Amino acid sequence: MITRSVTLDSNDFFHARPAAKIAGTASTYESVIMVMLGTEIADAKDPLSLMRLSHPKGSAVDILADGTDEQKALAAVVEEIRKEFSLVS
Repeated sequence: MITRSVTLDSNDFFHARPAAKIAGTASTYESVIMVMLGTEIADAKDPLSLMRLSHPKGSAVDILADGTDEQKALAAVVEEIRKEFSLVS
């Protein structure tokens, strides 16, 4: 299992369009990919699960991947998040 943390801009959150794009990217990989925001966790392959996460308000979001293609999966999901949001880090 590998993890990467990113911090979204305080105005960003997982609404329909970015959630669908992130889920679409995550779904192309075999690995289990999860997104954690504080104590909340979402399946990155499920846009509704992502949309249920609280508004991060500049908080760190952890992306976890576990499986045979975890490195590629994590990199792709982080890149999709980077495309959709203004990342602080």
